[in-house]
Amino acid sequence: MIRRLILTSGLMVASAVAFSPKVFAQSVDVNFTANVGPECSFATPIPGTLVMNSPTNGPVPGPPTGPGILSSLAPGGVSGQVDVSCNTFANVEITDARLVSFTPTNPDPFNPPFQPPQSFIDVMAKTPFGQTFGIGSTLPLEVGNQTVEVDMFTNDPVFEAGIYEYAVTLTIVP
Repeated sequence: MIRRLILTSGLMVASAVAFSPKVFAQSVDVNFTANVGPECSFATPIPGTLVMNSPTNGPVPGPPTGPGILSSLAPGGVSGQVDVSCNTFANVEITDARLVSFTPTNPDPFNPPFQPPQSFIDVMAKTPFGQTFGIGSTLPLEVGNQTVEVDMFTNDPVFEAGIYEYAVTLTIVP
């Protein structure tokens, strides 16, 4: 009986070794992808805030230009910002600055809505590497990530109470 037990045990061990899966060296590829855009790309911009102030808080020092201005450089104003990612050297150009909309605080139902006159708008853009003034001017961008800070001001003989919305267009150029 002990012989049979030894024989059975031996057969079980031999079959376990003979039929066990073999361990082989394995390899796997871990892939990486990159999406490299053309020259530079903008992230989502952060809007600025214009505040009413005296006519001396524009981006270019000089004599007063009118009774008052809306400016992001005045106390309480906030510069607009946009992050730019560049894979080569390029420039950013200020291509437009405009009044987008005006919503009066107390609209008069019997009169047509107040239309703000076409007023003078000036813009300044700056990075840690430089700054530029005015529509049509360019600012060099470095390779990598950087923040472009945008300031604007506009003067007008009359600012009626309400919400004014302006937009400054930046364009990446070679």
